[in-house]
Amino acid sequence: MKFLFSILFALSTAAAFAAEKPNIIFIMADDLGYGDPGCYGQEHFKTPQIDRLAGEGLRFTQAYANGAVCTPSRSSLMTGMHNGHSIARDNVPHYPTYLKDGDITVAEILKEAGYRTGGIGKWSLGDAHTEGSALNQGFDSWFGYLNQDHAHYYYPEYLDDNEGRLQLTGNSLSREHYSHDLLTERALKFIRESKDEPFFFYAAFALPHFSSKEEDEDGLTVPTTDPYSGKDWDMKSKKYASMVHMLDRDVGRIVDLVDSLGLAENTLIIFTSDNGGHSTVHPRFNTSGPLRGFKRSLTEGGIRVPFIARWPGKIPAGQVSDQVIAFQDMMPTFAELTGATAPAGIDGDSKVSVLKGAQEPHKPLYWDYGHTRGKAYTQAARIGDWKGIRPSNTGVMELYDLSNDIGETRDLAGAHRGVVKEIEAFMAGAVTPNPRYEVGTVYKGGAVWKRLPPPPERVAAAGDPGVLSAELIFSLENAPTPQVHAPTIVETPTGLVAAWFAGTKERNDDVGIHVSRFVDGAWSRPLEVADGSEDEDRDYPCWNPVLFQAKDGSLLLFYKVGPRAAEWWGAMMSSLDGGGTWVDRHKLGMGPLGPIAGPIKNKPIPLDDGSILCPSSSEFNNWRVHFEVTRDLGKTWETIGPIHDGKRLNAIQPSILTHQDGRMQILCRTMEGVVAQSWSSDGGKSWSEVTATTLPNPNSGTDAVTLADGRHLLVYNHTVKRGPFPANRNMLNVAISPDGENWQPVLTLDREEKSEFSYPAVIQASDGKIHIAYTWKRKSIKHVVLDPGKI
Repeated sequence: MKFLFSILFALSTAAAFAAEKPNIIFIMADDLGYGDPGCYGQEHFKTPQIDRLAGEGLRFTQAYANGAVCTPSRSSLMTGMHNGHSIARDNVPHYPTYLKDGDITVAEILKEAGYRTGGIGKWSLGDAHTEGSALNQGFDSWFGYLNQDHAHYYYPEYLDDNEGRLQLTGNSLSREHYSHDLLTERALKFIRESKDEPFFFYAAFALPHFSSKEEDEDGLTVPTTDPYSGKDWDMKSKKYASMVHMLDRDVGRIVDLVDSLGLAENTLIIFTSDNGGHSTVHPRFNTSGPLRGFKRSLTEGGIRVPFIARWPGKIPAGQVSDQVIAFQDMMPTFAELTGATAPAGIDGDSKVSVLKGAQEPHKPLYWDYGHTRGKAYTQAARIGDWKGIRPSNTGVMELYDLSNDIGETRDLAGAHRGVVKEIEAFMAGAVTPNPRYEVGTVYKGGAVWKRLPPPPERVAAAGDPGVLSAELIFSLENAPTPQVHAPTIVETPTGLVAAWFAGTKERNDDVGIHVSRFVDGAWSRPLEVADGSEDEDRDYPCWNPVLFQAKDGSLLLFYKVGPRAAEWWGAMMSSLDGGGTWVDRHKLGMGPLGPIAGPIKNKPIPLDDGSILCPSSSEFNNWRVHFEVTRDLGKTWETIGPIHDGKRLNAIQPSILTHQDGRMQILCRTMEGVVAQSWSSDGGKSWSEVTATTLPNPNSGTDAVTLADGRHLLVYNHTVKRGPFPANRNMLNVAISPDGENWQPVLTLDREEKSEFSYPAVIQASDGKIHIAYTWKRKSIKHVVLDPGKI
């Protein structure tokens, strides 16, 4: 009977405690620096929701991640182990799984304590269907990125959804789904569905971590630079500030939902970052605040992080704590709060009393970094206010007194040899060797997530189906200039004419416009017809010629002059003998957007009223597309647009397609790594939103033409900006579409490592043949002729 009474008493006590079990929401940013939130000193962009959380809770000034990069920090958070004992000690080598079945995570102990457990975002500790996947480590659900490399893409082709996938086919090109938005919606859904039971939710957001440069050339993929688009900053700064803005906004959405559900007084919310800020963040933002160093460093800037805890009625509001606290403390802290049992032998301590405002000593802290990065291995430890750092390249301990020098500016090792010896002794016993992380080795692996629709690998050659000829307009032995670029081609009554800009090097003042004519079955020796010195006190480089055969018989040559694209102006000349001689050189004048540029790279089209619609663009105040219309062969001009603001897609250099239903379509080059499009139903007077197509583009020129059979043909680089070969401009391709929306790569025109094939121009001649001219290794212009009936 006594035994039965003891059991009943224990059950009743546990039931009473369970009724008071707090929900726990742990929000972790990725690469958010100590100085990025406003409440930690940021002055250039705002974080009102994070600041509000600090105002309603406790803001820590001495909180530490347990790694200088993401994976060891996440491992420490989950297991309660510091980096000398953790199973995951670096981001590299890249393993399919880090955690094993025998490892115990905070999610597992909370699940055993009756909690519903969920997570979103970047897991990093085990791929799907491995021992270390989130669902095998205590989570009831996980949505986002199980693999850390996958998390480098904000427009992924899929997101991990438990052990399956939410397929987002084509998203890397269409950019319809920004992953952070999907993660946030799933987080809110989990909280709503869990409101009637105790829950633990881990929101491991990817923002503001850099993205793959295949996806964004600045490595900062954003759907918009708002609310900082109008700032007088470089584009990279706008993108980073926008990333932090989106993160802050959605921290607020989570807090607002908790409050609206009446859960605030029973929910502990923690906000932090997985390591220090990145060194590539613009210095104006001072991402590390008063700290030295960045991510990948064991100085304070690499490991000290913002850390805010809110729990109304339990945690003092609006207070600041200088208590030392670290990620390995989370497991024992959450265990004490929830009645769970933390495993023995972990490195962390419960900080429940600290959350309530108390101060207490912290056991020594240990970090290391760079095991498989050659000579980069570094160790660090903190005992009290003393911080020791020992880089492997010198082996010499540095010592800093953090109570007086959080910027680690004064090395005191020489004056405090006893403290140095104490830290060295602690370091020696703080590491359990792990054969997975052999110090001094070099890991050379890379990202493992990549998906693009493939073009043909074989380079098309004369005699292949559809390829009638392929030749250089001039041989390399007979090259008139060291470099050439950006050809244009047109059919005149007397034959084909091509032009390009040429000189010693792009941007040099000797770069002019050269013209060649196809006469008696061969291309003529190129002649310079414009040198950028018209009516100027000095010579300027010339750029992007565009040829247009007018109905009155005159051949027009448009080109640009100026030191760079943001400052150039349009010029033109004309020929009455098919490009043999040229007259009437003049500037195009001024328009509402500045100097009239004329067709910026690709050919104009004649309209039914006799006017010429020129596809144009500008490269200042974001990249934007507009059109310039002339009714008198270039004497006067009207401007349409810009048709977009350049915030979502920075697009330039449009080419115009015409559809059988009367609509027009443009295809454009973009900064964002895709071919973009827009549509007009009123003859080019107004245009739809600029959106992404399904085709990649490495920020390189394209050209397109509507064929006589109604199909549409695009010449472009079917590559990403950076990545394994083929990438950037070392492959040039042809794609065909029946409707301008569904594209199929059909030909590879050229493909060679460390070479450039770019800036195509394409026309269909009166005999039906397709003519393509493009830059060939910057050394010559290649001319390819296709039979449209065979492609």
